[in-house]
Amino acid sequence: MNRLIYILIALSLSSALSFSETSKEKVSFPGLELTGTFSVLNPNRLVLSSREYKVSYSNTFLGISAFQVGVGIPLRSGLANVEFYPFAKAGYARNQGTYTLTAKNGDVTQADVTLHWVPLTGGLRTEYNIPGFDLIRPFLVLAGGAEWLTQKGETPGLSENFWIPFYNIGLGLSFSDSPYFRNSGFGGFSFSMNFQNGLRRDQETSSLSYDLTVHFFL
Repeated sequence: MNRLIYILIALSLSSALSFSETSKEKVSFPGLELTGTFSVLNPNRLVLSSREYKVSYSNTFLGISAFQVGVGIPLRSGLANVEFYPFAKAGYARNQGTYTLTAKNGDVTQADVTLHWVPLTGGLRTEYNIPGFDLIRPFLVLAGGAEWLTQKGETPGLSENFWIPFYNIGLGLSFSDSPYFRNSGFGGFSFSMNFQNGLRRDQETSSLSYDLTVHFFL
């Protein structure tokens, strides 16, 4: 994973530096942004309560890979060097393992559990274009949505589906995400850290993710 990130950063930097030597003519603003994101999930707290059992994934559900695809609309703002990107995206992750089940009567057992995770997210990414330096663009993400978690196992009463609303806050950096690349359709890479917290009191869900995203413009 670390080697892949270093390779992508090197490619992005070399592309941006080589392009900066060309003339920076005025380009048209793109109409649509497509993204693909590889995420590593690290739940701070993940405890799901079904009709008969409570299952805690917090101590073992670490470093799970997920993938998300999204679409956004680049918008100019009234502020100098600031761009807005309203977006929507969906993702998927899967984990299978042996977990501790706590029954309503307090009995504790072990069982094999499969967990599927599908987040549906909408929000706004705000990017700042550093004057005279197009190579790196810091950004802030504010988002919300709902995640669908389906818990399956052979233990009676364990299998159940959960819809959990959440909010998301993220910070990151875009590399080579310069307006001068957009006519070619390539928008560069971005790296971000996102905190997500569920809003249901009966289900405990909060996580920190590390995201690598590739951007394309239409």
